[in-house]
Amino acid sequence: MANEVRVFGTFGPTLHTCGQIEAMIRLGMTGIRLNLSHSSLEQSREWIEALRLAEQKTGKKVELLIDMKGPELRVGRIENGIHLLCGDIVRFGERVPVPPVVVSAAEKGDRVLLDDGKILAEVKRVGEGFFDGEIILGGKLTSNKSVAIEHKELRQPPLCAEDLENIRQIKAFGVDSVMQPFVRDASDLVKVRETLDRFGANVKVYAKIESESGWESLESLFPVCDEIVIARGDLANAVGLDWIPIVQHDIERRCKAAGKPYMVVTQMLDSMIERPVPTRAEVNDVFHAVYDGASSIMLTGEVANSKNAQRAMKIFTDIVKNTVQYTRKEK
Repeated sequence: MANEVRVFGTFGPTLHTCGQIEAMIRLGMTGIRLNLSHSSLEQSREWIEALRLAEQKTGKKVELLIDMKGPELRVGRIENGIHLLCGDIVRFGERVPVPPVVVSAAEKGDRVLLDDGKILAEVKRVGEGFFDGEIILGGKLTSNKSVAIEHKELRQPPLCAEDLENIRQIKAFGVDSVMQPFVRDASDLVKVRETLDRFGANVKVYAKIESESGWESLESLFPVCDEIVIARGDLANAVGLDWIPIVQHDIERRCKAAGKPYMVVTQMLDSMIERPVPTRAEVNDVFHAVYDGASSIMLTGEVANSKNAQRAMKIFTDIVKNTVQYTRKEK
């Protein structure tokens, strides 16, 4: 496995035991992400201990990257989930519990994206403490899924109470780096750095670009982070699906011009969650991410909650190896 590009996996139901992690390391995984949107470092203690044991068995250090909860907005608790069908008129703030800031910002004609855009609604009527939305793209909605209003940025503090508690424990758990979600401008990262310094946490900071303001203020982020993350899920929600290839290319171009490392993430081999073979488009996506200059790439659900976790990692690392070898020959 070539060392030029770092390969990250993600903890989850199919990647958390010592044996599972050891297999991934031997396949070429060099880092692992722990998503703290739904848990904490303390609640993930057994998984981190399994990582340490796998490191001992393989003799390789793996970068432990924690993905903070940050200012992300999520749907509240929905018992057993609800099926939203195309054409349904659904009351947000009641049947679909969403944060008050979403309700107060909604206007007639807005498009509301749920679960990373898998479900889409259009606002038809706004009332006191609620709004009615027509389902344009349907699906099953469960608790804690993301919610956003397309082309609207709802500002909140960069760190929540759960983030502060996790930062307090960073040293104790041997965390190597933190990933800050929804970075809007340099002030967000300055606050994160100040908090890390207050707790004596000398770790790398990855800045996730997931909003139009983060994209627009990109160069201002370079001095206050170690690496940019092109987080294509929520970023596509923000700029529109038809714009995400252009925005990704623009971020890559600006990072390379400044010599700033960047990571590409989201749905790189997404079909492998269910299928043993990726699509040709996915293989091309991974190739171009590496060929165009990404310093890091990551698998999320493809290894965290997948029927084909180890196979996905092998294909992922094989593409990286082949691409690196090809670029060397070109030079």
